[in-house]
Amino acid sequence: MKHVILCIVAGGVVLATGTPALAAPKDPLAALRAQLSPGRGVTLKQKTVGKSPSTLARSGRVQFDRRGIAASDLTGKLSVPGGDGAEQDDGGQAAAITKPERTLRVGRTSYVKGGPIGPALPKGKSWFKQSPGWTCGMTAMYGDFVNAAEPSTLKALLARSARKGTTYTGSMSVEDLRRVSAWTRDTLWWQLAAGVKVHWTLVVSPSGLPRTLTTKLASAKVGMSATGMKTTYSGWGARVSIKAPPRSAVTTKLDPEKGGLRLPPAPKR
Repeated sequence: MKHVILCIVAGGVVLATGTPALAAPKDPLAALRAQLSPGRGVTLKQKTVGKSPSTLARSGRVQFDRRGIAASDLTGKLSVPGGDGAEQDDGGQAAAITKPERTLRVGRTSYVKGGPIGPALPKGKSWFKQSPGWTCGMTAMYGDFVNAAEPSTLKALLARSARKGTTYTGSMSVEDLRRVSAWTRDTLWWQLAAGVKVHWTLVVSPSGLPRTLTTKLASAKVGMSATGMKTTYSGWGARVSIKAPPRSAVTTKLDPEKGGLRLPPAPKR
């Protein structure tokens, strides 16, 4: 059924028929760039969506400078079947994978605490330093590597999206995303099969700023993944200050006699 619209023209009433177009939001990329101020940032929360035996919940903040993301502070907690009740005869590795894992990243230097890497830390040290380092630790493999708060990522998403109102949907190959997104390159430390694509649904506010980003992977061989990740953005423009931990708590070496999983070599640009 067509909507009937009353239009007032020069004091008279005109009847018009048609379906009103959904209002376009302000330019999302321009809105994001307006947020790029030192000491300001945004809060994000991520969670697994869909059916999956292993789920990840991650939350934290990113801090901006005038060019983009200058620092991040993310904590993820992985839930796996039987993980919390695992036996300790493996040096604590099985149980450690379900412990909260926090990653501070300042510039290109990362500091990881807890999670799967925790059991390998030497006595008296609580942070593992890697430079250049990853945006997230071992649990990143269960999370997302797309961040709409990064200007280059958002630009790529918008360029390959169809818009309906405040919702943008699209897809691109992971390899193409890696070429344009520093965040993706500094998060995706594991290997994906050739030809894998990432599909997304991005919802922005009327002001153009990202509200939610839902992603799923797909390939020609296995089709669309049954699970994905949903990221919620809030608190745009809030003051954010992310700093490196105290030097006395940091190590660049892991104890070879202890268990724990090791992060892969540093990311390359």
